Amino acid sequence: MKKFKYILPALGLVSCFATATLTSCDDMLNLGNDDILYADKNHLTTANDTVNSYVGILVQLQKIAIRTNLFGELRGDLVDVTSNANANLKAIADFTVDDDNTYNNPRDYYAVINNCNYYLANADTALRESRYENGARSDFYVFRAEYVAVRAVRAWLYLQLGQIYGANIPLVTEPILSLDDADNALANAPKKNLSGLCDYFIDDLKPYVSWFNYFTHSSGYNSHMPARMSVFPVSLVLGDLYLWSSSLKRDPQLAREAAKCYFDYIDWTPGGKNSNSGYKHKTVVKNISVNWPVSSLSSGNFTMAPNGSDNAWFNTSSFGTDNSEVITAIGMDSASAEGHFNELRYLYCYNRDESNVEASFKPSKACSNYSDSQVYYDYYVSNGTVNYTTVGNSQLTEDQVNGHVVGDLRLGTTYSIQQRQDMMQQMINKAYYPQDVIIYRAGDVYLRLAEALNYAGFPKFALAILTIGLDNNVINGLVLPECINAQDSAFVQYFDFNVNFYRTRATGYAYGNISLDMGRDQSAPANLNQIGLHQRGCGWAYDNPYYYPAETDIPSDMTGYPEEPLYFDTSYKNNASMKAEVYLDSLLAMNQEFVDQMIAAKGEGYELPNLEAYANNLERLDAITAYEELLQAYAVELSLDYINAVQEWYKQYGYPQVHTRQIEVVDSLIDVESALETCFEGFRFGYLMRDAERKGDPTVLANKVAKRDESLRGKLSSKNNWFIRWNGQIGQ
Repeated sequence: MKKFKYILPALGLVSCFATATLTSCDDMLNLGNDDILYADKNHLTTANDTVNSYVGILVQLQKIAIRTNLFGELRGDLVDVTSNANANLKAIADFTVDDDNTYNNPRDYYAVINNCNYYLANADTALRESRYENGARSDFYVFRAEYVAVRAVRAWLYLQLGQIYGANIPLVTEPILSLDDADNALANAPKKNLSGLCDYFIDDLKPYVSWFNYFTHSSGYNSHMPARMSVFPVSLVLGDLYLWSSSLKRDPQLAREAAKCYFDYIDWTPGGKNSNSGYKHKTVVKNISVNWPVSSLSSGNFTMAPNGSDNAWFNTSSFGTDNSEVITAIGMDSASAEGHFNELRYLYCYNRDESNVEASFKPSKACSNYSDSQVYYDYYVSNGTVNYTTVGNSQLTEDQVNGHVVGDLRLGTTYSIQQRQDMMQQMINKAYYPQDVIIYRAGDVYLRLAEALNYAGFPKFALAILTIGLDNNVINGLVLPECINAQDSAFVQYFDFNVNFYRTRATGYAYGNISLDMGRDQSAPANLNQIGLHQRGCGWAYDNPYYYPAETDIPSDMTGYPEEPLYFDTSYKNNASMKAEVYLDSLLAMNQEFVDQMIAAKGEGYELPNLEAYANNLERLDAITAYEELLQAYAVELSLDYINAVQEWYKQYGYPQVHTRQIEVVDSLIDVESALETCFEGFRFGYLMRDAERKGDPTVLANKVAKRDESLRGKLSSKNNWFIRWNGQIGQ
């Protein structure tokens, strides 16, 4: 990448003002920095200005991209620093960062914030120009798309400052253009902790959610990453703010708001011209997974490598298709000799392009334990019989076990190490191959959605994200029956994962009837686009008895839990080449028990149609269609009865006890999935902080981090030691 080569030259006029006026500013935060965009406050007046000024902000984001990962990962439990790591990196992992640490520089964050403040203060959001959209002339608001994007970037930056420094963080929201302004800003800026920042920016972003859209211009900000991938979607940033706030305040109602924000982006579709522009309309957990092939499952021969890879998600060269995992990234330079190279590629991996330097980080023992301790569980069909099986150490080679190709397969796929010339040459593919620093991707968003839903009191909703994915059949069949009041039911129904787009293995099954047999269905939707996150590395998670124990839902001391009703399957109907007789034969073969039950319950008038009474296949098809409608109506009736029965059971048998147990178990599964799905991405310490805050117990975090370094247990049992300090004026 040639540092934003398409647009950056337009910013040449910036440095004259900045150098002459602001380079001598040595105040606490250096808020009057040499990166301010324009001297003339009336400069943002044309459509071209909105692009140029936004690029200036993106250039500054490059300065803080790397440390976003470092502060989020090195302080967690999944990464150890090696002897090759420099003192600055070791200090982050040891929680001993001082003012001289290279990465402890809030000035860089405030440089970007200052540019955001300038843009927000001067962009004319009412400015319009006429454009053709969908074949008609209409008014286009020139600055609004970038205006909302800049507002989201600013909120995200303050959220990062809050996670790093914790408290006493100056909240500066007006642009600094002179030394006098900087002094006044520092003297008068309110100081906020992380909770206060969340409160402020929730209110700051909410009015602009409806303005959000991706840019209409298609020119890239660099040679490989589309412009739209630089956008921080306002709903996702708002969701993060609510998620943090719900944890800090221990308020499940705020977690509901977080969940709704995440869904609002997941199901968001741009309007107008952009609706047909070929980029992201909705967000799915695409079918990226690592799995043992059916031949291995049936033969027990696991000497070959698993199918697939978890590395497909990092591609930032395309954006917007259903298969695109990356949502937002900070574009970085392609070569280490350039100004803002993604050094994470060599911190996590050996530097094979230059000096073969050993990696600075490696997966911790805690990281490998999370992966190796999982139970891979899947099925294969032999002679019409379904066979469930697990894969254990005894079936694998020593090299496979040592390479973490055991349990969950994601770590073993992305991580490899070779001893060469007295040096350990380590590769972590998910860290090496992304040229850019990824901020949001689909898997991360769904995992945070699960975190929010579980804390909000909907563990079965969160569990579905981990095991089978989401569509309306899953929600109606697994989630709604757990709702024992109208308020909870209304909240769940906010999440419309319409089966016309979202496709899981439950898609096509009758309303409310989720059966174990769905996992065995060899005719699962060809356009399957939603899978459970745990399926990405651990097989068929929905049926896995080692993953979510049955006694969580039905304790041994509680009897009478309603049985799920039989389901009515019409997945065979779409084969138009079948004759009417075959339709009926298929119906009988696949649904005989259900048909018999319906006839017995409904009595006379519901017997099978006599196809011989009709003269031709068209008449026979009409008769079968009418009969299928009766079966479908009966399936819905059974489903509603089942939902009512489950709700009555909960009311009678101590719902709070079962519900609390469900939340605790799913909470532990989300913790595990955070490690399995997002390791090395920079999100782990943030998750551990939220988890400890929700539980009101700092030792929750301390005990996790102690799994990589026991000496930190006592230190991190005090929240004051979680955060970084700077210059005696920022930090907890």
